[in-house]
Amino acid sequence: MPLADYLGLLRQIAPAAETGARDYLAAFARRCGRALTPAELRRAMADGDGDPVLMALIRANHLGDTAGREQLAGQIRCPGKVAR
Repeated sequence: MPLADYLGLLRQIAPAAETGARDYLAAFARRCGRALTPAELRRAMADGDGDPVLMALIRANHLGDTAGREQLAGQIRCPGKVAR
C-alpha cells in the first residue's frame, strides 16, 4: 500500500494518528538519514502495542502538546544503529 494511502486511512480513523505518523516519519528521516518505508510504518503502528514513541507522538498530537512532540522526536531509534 502506498504511504499516502496509508496516511489517508489513518486520517479517517483519527486525525491525530495521521499527524503523529507524519511527525514520526519526519523525525525518523532526520535522525536516521533515510525515509521510513510504508511497511516499516505499518509495523511501527501495529506490532504488539505499537512503537512507544509513535504511540506517544499520536497522543501528544491529540493533546496538542507541541513540546512533547519535539521531545519525542529525539527518542526515535534507528534500526541497526547503536543507541547514544
